[in-house]
Amino acid sequence: MAGEHIAFREFRSRMIRLYFQGRYQEALAVARKARERFPEKRGQTSYWIACLACRLSDPDQALLTLEEALEEGHWWGEHWLLEDPDLAPLRERPEFQRILKICLRRQKSAQQEAKPQLQVLAPKRSSERSPLLMALHWLGGTVEEFAPYWKAAPELGYLVAIPQSSQIVSENSYVWNDFPLARREIAGHWERLQREYRVDLEKVIIAGASQGGRLAVELALVGEPIPAQGFIAVAPAIRDYEGLLEAAAGAAKRGVRGWVLVGEHDHFRPAMEAFCDQARAAGLECELEVVPELRHEFPDDFPSRLPRALSWISRG
Repeated sequence: MAGEHIAFREFRSRMIRLYFQGRYQEALAVARKARERFPEKRGQTSYWIACLACRLSDPDQALLTLEEALEEGHWWGEHWLLEDPDLAPLRERPEFQRILKICLRRQKSAQQEAKPQLQVLAPKRSSERSPLLMALHWLGGTVEEFAPYWKAAPELGYLVAIPQSSQIVSENSYVWNDFPLARREIAGHWERLQREYRVDLEKVIIAGASQGGRLAVELALVGEPIPAQGFIAVAPAIRDYEGLLEAAAGAAKRGVRGWVLVGEHDHFRPAMEAFCDQARAAGLECELEVVPELRHEFPDDFPSRLPRALSWISRG
């Protein structure tokens, strides 16, 4: 199952690379192959196909694709339907307005049922108390698809905790948009972990990717509700970092360390480079790795990079 989630992410990355190169027909072919191979992801792949059909000036095909997936029970969040520029050619059409209304009803119903979740991966090495790595998913993520990226940590003796937000933004897609709510949920997970597992309270790391990466940085710098010794941020979605710098000096005094990975072509890269430079000037030890040719995503070799990141934090 973990391999399937990573394989799906690889299809997505290939499709996005072709999209940004303007090779929409090739990207569409990848999206259609993904729809065939991953029937459980039909909601996502149908959305890709609709966006690419619009780019290829075929709004009728885009609407048909969405309608077919809708009839199968899939749905998409208001943000995606109303703000994605790819779907602009559809928004004035009555068929699209019908799709929107049905999706809004399904989103409201799903939100009423959504609850925070926590997946825990036990360490493969026994010890009296285990270091803890808590990893926060990206915008639109789930525990199932996010967990495989951290599988190297249990091999190194880490207890790995992967929360899933209760904030649902699209079918099987969760976000951390409401920060106070996210903080309360993470605090609840932290209390549970202390009750149910033997956690080494001096060796706690908060990690995350994209939106979860930003949240991980914020929580580690502030030091609440989890007293983390450091953060690991993969492609953190940070543009405005001034508020983070205010907390960096205090975090440095507590011995907090940071490790950041960003792609060469990630649109958040300039902000992250500036943040790391200024955080170091404030006394925070922060390692930055820039991956050539990478966009806003995990590199394929992340499993081999994670041990270095954990070692960098733990040396503090």
